[in-house]
Amino acid sequence: MARIPEETIERIRDAADILDVVSDYVQLKRRGRNWFGLCPFHQEKTPSFSINQQKQIYHCFGCGRGGGAFNFVMEVDKLDFLEAVQRLGDKVGIPVELSGSTDPRRKATVQQVLDLCELAAAAYRKNLQGNAGAKVRAYLEDRGITPAAQALFRIGYALPGWHNLPKAIGAIKFSREALDQSGLFASGQRGTYDRFRSRIMFPISIPTGRVVALAGRVFDSDDTAKYINSPETPVYHKSEVLYGLSLTRNPIRDQETAIIVEGYLDLIQLHQAGIQNVVAVSGTALTDRHARELRKLTTRIFLAYDGDNAGIQAAIRGGYTLLRNGLSPRVVLLPEDQDPDDWVREAGPKPFLKAVDDAMPLLEFHLQHFGGDPAQPGDLRRFLDETLRELVQVPDPLVQELNLKQVAELTGIDERRLHKALGALPKFKPRNQKDSGQENRLVIVEDTRSHRAQMALVGLAFQDSEPVLNLLADQAQMELFTHPVLTAIWQVISPALQNGNIPDPAGIMDQFSTDEQRQVLSQILMKVVEEGDPMSLAIDCLTALHRDTLQQQIDQRRRDLRLAEGGSGQPPSNLITEVATLQRDLANLGQQFQKYRIA
Repeated sequence: MARIPEETIERIRDAADILDVVSDYVQLKRRGRNWFGLCPFHQEKTPSFSINQQKQIYHCFGCGRGGGAFNFVMEVDKLDFLEAVQRLGDKVGIPVELSGSTDPRRKATVQQVLDLCELAAAAYRKNLQGNAGAKVRAYLEDRGITPAAQALFRIGYALPGWHNLPKAIGAIKFSREALDQSGLFASGQRGTYDRFRSRIMFPISIPTGRVVALAGRVFDSDDTAKYINSPETPVYHKSEVLYGLSLTRNPIRDQETAIIVEGYLDLIQLHQAGIQNVVAVSGTALTDRHARELRKLTTRIFLAYDGDNAGIQAAIRGGYTLLRNGLSPRVVLLPEDQDPDDWVREAGPKPFLKAVDDAMPLLEFHLQHFGGDPAQPGDLRRFLDETLRELVQVPDPLVQELNLKQVAELTGIDERRLHKALGALPKFKPRNQKDSGQENRLVIVEDTRSHRAQMALVGLAFQDSEPVLNLLADQAQMELFTHPVLTAIWQVISPALQNGNIPDPAGIMDQFSTDEQRQVLSQILMKVVEEGDPMSLAIDCLTALHRDTLQQQIDQRRRDLRLAEGGSGQPPSNLITEVATLQRDLANLGQQFQKYRIA
């Protein structure tokens, strides 16, 4: 009969904090010494379900159910005791081996990977504290990171050599499989070597505090990669882990707000300045899984990304990710080209906290930074297209309604027209709640002539045809791509084309920052290539897109002319000249591309 050793059960019981366990199912708020939320076992409008963290028990004053962490999981997920222990063992990273288990080696390997991560973090920490770490300690203190903060976040140092870590952690005691899967080593002409060398190391932990991965910032090296993170491993999935959450969960709960930053040093600098309700994304864009993890703690989120253009665009994307997962995002305005680390180190915490208080609602921030002039009809239409494509993915109709109202107020567009436009888009498809947790964000590429042409150009960029590639490099300008995902894809493809190369699909996929981009590109590349002349297809697509762009410009200039005529009776000559030039360009479109047929 299958059984679990009592020692394993006790370890899991000690590691599985009931507050963390219940927070996966119930949004809790502190009231005195206990935490309260709506009971998951019966319908109620007033919270009567209570958690006592000190005693590690729950009790509902409405229906009377109560118990510990194992009981809760058994009740809420309808599991038996062994299944509940296994579920919580997976959650806290303690492998559970039943007598008669079908794959004990795999579980043993997972445990070894966890042990390797913990030992590596300790070894790197020891390096930093020793003589070899003197320059790194001086650098960190010069950056304002105190010794106390270095200790709290377990900052370490990876030595410059290629084979230092195996000896430091006693790698000989671990299986080859565990070493390969740990993410700590890489293979090449030098054989198996340390992945992290000459780097300041930041251990990455799951909420229980167990180290599952590491990130390294380059130090005193000519390595061009500023940061290197652990790859995906059996215990580390970057789309799920938020850096620092093991230390900042309680401050987030207590203050009922969370601030999201992009960098490890951003978080550490804020934390030691007394701003502790902070998390950082861990080498990836903000994902739906991150949003759902935060939703267990609070619904009020502030995005404090870098003040450069990349940070602004990431904040907009992250804000919509939060919005569609039921959170209320606001964006903190940082000084241009500064990050939270620099700002707080130079000016102290007060200006940053004031910026948090003055943070902008997502839609207002998006309108201010979408890269166009909302007074121009074409630009305003582009903003509305981008916004509605995001709002159609929001599953809560009330949230959609409130945001549509805000869009109407910001743009002056009648709310009924916005409802009609939103209703014309493909509807949100809710996730299967029993799914394995994979990110399945709906990506909308409407079946319009313009979008079909844009997708065709993306596919043609991977054709082995020098004339076609030359045509795309010269004539497929970024502004022709109006769908945000297709625009992002073309931004990555374009440099290869400009260098006269066929883009490498696998290499391109690795450069993407979101799952949506990988999803759309893979769909395009997996389509059966239709017979026909790729040059003709490319010219047809470019002609259609250029024609749309030129026609929009002509229409706008004509509107400007009508306004001028109404004011003075005589239209400005420069507008007449511009319209004539644009009409000539439109008429000559067919000839513009013909020279590329010669190859």
